[in-house]
Amino acid sequence: MPEISIITPFYNSKEFLEQCILSVLEQSFKDFELILINDGSTDDSIKIAQKFTYDKRIKIFSKENEGQGIARNFALKEAKGNIVLYLDSDDWLEKNALFEIHKKFSQSNPDILFFNAYKFFEETKIKNEYRYIDSYFLKYKENIFSAKTAPDILFNTGGLPFRAYRKDFLMKNNIKYSKTRFIEDSEFYIKALLYADKICCLNQILVNYRVHKNSTTFTQNTRIKTIEKTFYICEKVLKNSKYCNNKEITYSFLDNRLRQLFYYFAICDKETKKEYFNMLKTVAKYIKNTYGLDFIQKNTQFLKLNDIIEKNYEAYEFKKRLLLIKIFLKHYL
Repeated sequence: MPEISIITPFYNSKEFLEQCILSVLEQSFKDFELILINDGSTDDSIKIAQKFTYDKRIKIFSKENEGQGIARNFALKEAKGNIVLYLDSDDWLEKNALFEIHKKFSQSNPDILFFNAYKFFEETKIKNEYRYIDSYFLKYKENIFSAKTAPDILFNTGGLPFRAYRKDFLMKNNIKYSKTRFIEDSEFYIKALLYADKICCLNQILVNYRVHKNSTTFTQNTRIKTIEKTFYICEKVLKNSKYCNNKEITYSFLDNRLRQLFYYFAICDKETKKEYFNMLKTVAKYIKNTYGLDFIQKNTQFLKLNDIIEKNYEAYEFKKRLLLIKIFLKHYL
């Protein structure tokens, strides 16, 4: 039985998959299995994966294309390790990553282990530290925390896959990825943080997160509906948890969901911008009516949120452009 199961779905990943696989095989810690799930690739990705079948620690499964979430859920059932690490096919590990992860689990036995990453920009080859867990680490260092002890900052990070999990924790609490092909990690991430009794940080950079032209963005209108649906799915997870009446956790949850909503609003294409704005207005009004002005006024994005509730798309865009002009004039005149 391996100690660590690394789960890597891939779809048309021939450009990066070999580096990903080699980064696992070259680990100083050897007691692992690598589960590769071919999610209906139409390029030569499967041929690249099959080059490594000489190593018995590699298991390859092929299935029809249904998205990363379903592929990860499938792989979790096949995983034999005590520790589960999800690794995207365009990312790669630092050489001592598995050693450090196993060491920390041996010391603290957490349900969830956070660690940091490098963010690598493929086009420019620039590599920066991505310390996305600092809000946790600065407060708790490498000690244990949970929803109970860290309610106000519980959801400060996004759903990025820079975490390792105890497999029995995931199985016991039926923590799965959504079946959607887009932002499939939100439900998983929200439920994991709510149900974990022991979360801790490892103040090391263990993975390289690649940003490239094929990284997930969106232009399709159907994805707007997925983003809206995901908000309510995640809210249901919170409402079904033992923390459903905890105001600090609820506010942390809402702030996290709004940051996601605003992020995709910022990057969506011009053709879908107005439709996205109307969806955002619907969700913002729901938040106001359900959770009241108290949350709205305390939220760090109060002005933006209030503008969306009160204005139509044209008025919102006009105010935003006017603000940018004022900032420009103040800076340069």
